[in-house]
Amino acid sequence: MSRSGSGSGTRTGTYPRHAGVAGGAGVAGGLLWAALVVVTFAADRGVTSLLWYGTLDAVTPLALALMGAGLAGYRARTRPAWGLLATAGFAVFGAGLLGAFAGATAYVAGEILAGWTVSVWAYSLALVGATTFGLGLLRAGVEPRAGAGLLAGSLPVGTAVSLSLAVSGVVPDEAVVPVVPGVLLGVGVAALGWWAWRSE
Repeated sequence: MSRSGSGSGTRTGTYPRHAGVAGGAGVAGGLLWAALVVVTFAADRGVTSLLWYGTLDAVTPLALALMGAGLAGYRARTRPAWGLLATAGFAVFGAGLLGAFAGATAYVAGEILAGWTVSVWAYSLALVGATTFGLGLLRAGVEPRAGAGLLAGSLPVGTAVSLSLAVSGVVPDEAVVPVVPGVLLGVGVAALGWWAWRSE
């Protein structure tokens, strides 16, 4: 199937048929990740006991895998329009998600404690990559601008907001720091996935 991109500033060539399906997976994964970050924080604070930690841990690899699929679908739709910054950011973002997925899977399926440590550090790398990727998309004018903006702000804006919440006493707990970056990242991936799916 061949279609031409019609989004402003987005130059796309041939669209693989699977890219739209992958975009739908990205929507599910991104929203699942955003919800997972919030629910995990709430569970840590004793606000909710709807999900046990084992369930939250088990859902983590699924969310990461779906986000990875969504990003792959988005890449298939928009890669010709990327500049060097977006390409480098995507590589780091993808490597971070892959490492986080591998670590989380090892922790959940193999009960390997080191997997949790690997997933935490790899996720931190993914946040750096997501920010760089979003900035690169904005610079190149690649649609959707909202999704790119959310990714670009995931680390700097998300961390600043979280820290301000903790310091001001609104949420008197330093564990809130990773929450807003995680939500922005998840919603940003969902926005990219939605765009890829709608472009089917």
